[in-house]
Amino acid sequence: MKTINKSRLLIQSILVVFFVILFYSCESLIDVDLPNDRISQEEVFKDINTTKSALNSIYINLRNNPFFSKDVSGINFRMSLFTDELDFVGTSVEYFHQNSIEPNDSEITKWWNNAYQNIYAINLFINKLSQSPSIDTLSKNQLLGEAYTLRALYYQNIVQLYGAIPYTTSTDYKDNTTIGKTSENQVLLKIEEDLLKAIELLTYQYRSTDRYYVNKAVAELLLAENYLLQKKDELAELYSQKVVDNSLYQIEPDLSKTFKKTAKSTLWQLSLEQNTTVTPEASLYVFTALGGFTSTISDKLMGLLDANDLRKTNWITEVKIGNQIYYGVYKYKNKTGNTDENSIFYRVEHAYFILAESLLKQEKNVQSIEIINKIRRKRGLDDLPLNLSKEQIEQNLLQESFKEFFTESVHRFYTLKRWDKLSELTLTKPNWQDRYKQLPIPETQLLLNRNLHPQNTGY
Repeated sequence: MKTINKSRLLIQSILVVFFVILFYSCESLIDVDLPNDRISQEEVFKDINTTKSALNSIYINLRNNPFFSKDVSGINFRMSLFTDELDFVGTSVEYFHQNSIEPNDSEITKWWNNAYQNIYAINLFINKLSQSPSIDTLSKNQLLGEAYTLRALYYQNIVQLYGAIPYTTSTDYKDNTTIGKTSENQVLLKIEEDLLKAIELLTYQYRSTDRYYVNKAVAELLLAENYLLQKKDELAELYSQKVVDNSLYQIEPDLSKTFKKTAKSTLWQLSLEQNTTVTPEASLYVFTALGGFTSTISDKLMGLLDANDLRKTNWITEVKIGNQIYYGVYKYKNKTGNTDENSIFYRVEHAYFILAESLLKQEKNVQSIEIINKIRRKRGLDDLPLNLSKEQIEQNLLQESFKEFFTESVHRFYTLKRWDKLSELTLTKPNWQDRYKQLPIPETQLLLNRNLHPQNTGY
C-alpha cells in the first residue's frame, strides 16, 4: 500500500508540474497570441493558439530540463565523458568519466524522471488534440505529427540507454504506477509506428523559419536510425537516402558555419532559453581557466585527427593555462555576445553516416565508401580507396563518426553499442565494465514499482 501511495503522489506531482508549464508558461518558441485570463484544460484544445502554446511548452521542457539539455546536466555531456570523447579536468567529482555510476546516481534518476514526465505530457497532448473537434485538420495533422516525432525521440533514446523499459501511451496514473518493462525490440516497433504516423502527417515545411520545430525530415532521420537498431538495413538505407537527397539540406561547405543558426546542414535546432544569449554548449565547453566541469578533447580523439582535417582547425581550440596546453571543444564559439548560434539537435551529416552504415551492412561496400568519402572531402581529407575490405570500411566509418559527432547527441555511445564494440573502451577507460552497455534503472523507481524488476544486469 505504501508503494502505491508513493507512486500516486509522484504521478500527481508530475501532473501539477506539467499543467503549470503547459498552460501558464510565459515563454514560447515563437510568438503565439494567448488570452490574458487563465483557461481550463478543456478550453486549451478549442483554440489553435493555446494548442500551439501547449506543444511549445513540451519543446521548452525538452530544451531546459535534464536528459536532452545541452548543458552539464544532460546526456550529451555526461555520455561523452562516459565514453572516450572527453577527458575531465574540472574540480568537481565526475562519476561518469570515472565509469563508476550506480542505480542511486542522481543524474540517472533525473534523466529517467524528466524523460517520462515529458512523455506523459506528450501522451496527454496527443490524446486531447486527437479528440478535439475544434482544430482544423491541417493544423491538427501538423501538431500531432510533431508530437509523435517527439515521443519517438524520447523512447528511442531511453531504450538505447536503459534497454527494456516501460512503454506507455496512457495518461492513467494507475496504469503508469504499475507498468512493467517492454522488450527492446517491441519498444522499437512502437517507435516505428509513431514515426510512420508522423511522416504521413508532416510535410517538409517548417513551422518557423528558424527550424525550431521538427518536420518530416526529422521523422525520417529518426526512422532510419530506428531501422538500423532493428537491423532492417534496406529500410534504413531508404529513409536516410530521403534525407540526403532533400534539397533543403546540404553539408555546410564552411565548417566554421556548421553550428551557426543559418547553417545549410541543420535539420532541427533549439532556440536559446529566455533571457539567455549564449548556447549551453559554448557556456559548457569554451574555457580560459579550469573550473568545476571543465572538459577537454580526449587524447584518443586528438590522435585520430590529421593535421589537415578541417574539423581539427575549426571545431577544436588550443588553450594554454600556465605551462599546460589543453584542447577544448570549439564547435560553438560565442562565449559572449552571441547573435548567430543556436543549439543544433540534428544535421544532415547524421543521415550520411546512417546511409553509409546501412550500405555496409548490406555488403554494398563500394557505395558505403563513396558516402564516407563525401564527408571526408568536405573535411579536407583524401578519398579512401574503393577496394577496402569490409573490416577496413567499418574501422574508417567508426573513426569518421567519432571525429564528426563528438559531444553531439550521444553518437559515440550509441554507435559503439550498435556495432557491439563498447568493450573497446577498456583500452582507454580502465574502469569500463561490460554492464555499462546499459544504464541502471534508478533505484527509486524500483522501489516505487516492483514490476520494473529485475534491475539491469550487473547493478
